[in-house]
Amino acid sequence: MTDAIERAARRTEKEHQRRRQHHWVRFNQKALRIHVSVFISVQLLLVAIWALQWQLGGTDYPWFLYALAGWGVGLVIHYAVVRETLGPDAVRGASSTQGDSESS
Repeated sequence: MTDAIERAARRTEKEHQRRRQHHWVRFNQKALRIHVSVFISVQLLLVAIWALQWQLGGTDYPWFLYALAGWGVGLVIHYAVVRETLGPDAVRGASSTQGDSESS
């Protein structure tokens, strides 16, 4: 009887972990979409400010490129983290680790 209870407990734990992972994946996808949207909006605003400044006789130096490059690095890192989280290797690695701990 305890064997059946242990199997049920393992199944419940696996289902709980699967749901948590699914929630985490959805959260990361949404966070990346928000990050990209804000990045594009702010960069367009900075380019517009620069263009207006340039047309009104200010500097023609493209200072907005510093923000574009700096924030772009952060965005690329965020994308890499989300891609690694969503990749099939990450999912396979997590499930094989769980299987190893159960057999012990």
